[in-house]
Amino acid sequence: MKNLIKLLYDRIPFYSTLGFELQEISNGRAVFEIEIREELTQNGMIHGGVLASLVDSTCACAAFSLIFPHGYVTTIDLRVEFLKPVSKGRLKTIAKCIKSGKNIFFCNAKIWNETGDLICTGSSQLLRIH
Repeated sequence: MKNLIKLLYDRIPFYSTLGFELQEISNGRAVFEIEIREELTQNGMIHGGVLASLVDSTCACAAFSLIFPHGYVTTIDLRVEFLKPVSKGRLKTIAKCIKSGKNIFFCNAKIWNETGDLICTGSSQLLRIH
């Protein structure tokens, strides 16, 4: 798992730019955490684009874990539902691949704040790249 995490950080510097911390990736599941920082906020609340990126990235890692090292994935559809605003603390995102076809993967993700409130959900469809 450590080699896979390093590979992803090397290929996707965006994770480090936003402060995404990949905690786990295996068997169609991925977990990211992030500490909310002022530069990630809008009007004192975490920017929706950061949450969308968390959903997208966590779903992609969940799907990628199923085909590594024999391919890669890219998002072809992303849906995000913002449920509750949050302005500080840590967030945890868990995504699972709920169906993996030959070339298309379907994933769901949920984001919780540090008190366990569900603040965001989302889903992603990803295309396998050979």
